Amino acid sequence: MTVARSRSDDSATVDNPLDGLLGYQLRRASGAMLADLAHVLDGPGLTPTEASVLLLIAHNPGITQSEIGRILAIQRANMAPIAAMLTENGLLSRTQADGRSQGLELREAGRALAERVWEGIETHEAGFLPDMTAAERRGLVDLLRRVWNK
Repeated sequence: MTVARSRSDDSATVDNPLDGLLGYQLRRASGAMLADLAHVLDGPGLTPTEASVLLLIAHNPGITQSEIGRILAIQRANMAPIAAMLTENGLLSRTQADGRSQGLELREAGRALAERVWEGIETHEAGFLPDMTAAERRGLVDLLRRVWNK
């Protein structure tokens, strides 16, 4: 590989050696999708992580903070303030799960918000890659899952 090359014409096409790297493409794709998703979540005032927690609870009533942390790779110290914020905003309630664990469930306002967020995310995902069929999107998701889920 030739590392340095003199460029005399600023309008010449730049040769990007990173373009063929999977990690580079994953980072660029993730950044683009997260930036677009941030606009979807601006209305409800949630971060992507908070929305993910909300949706996990919506689909798994009684799930514990520890389980959510494991699934989403959120440290315990970071999970507690998220759950506290959702509780303080009247979106979440806690129930006794087993022993010391508390299960998390959505209140009515939380269920309504989760439904709104889910619809926004579905629209975001469909609109982000409009030329990709549903089968192609599922295939891409499966391939990406194989990258991080070893």
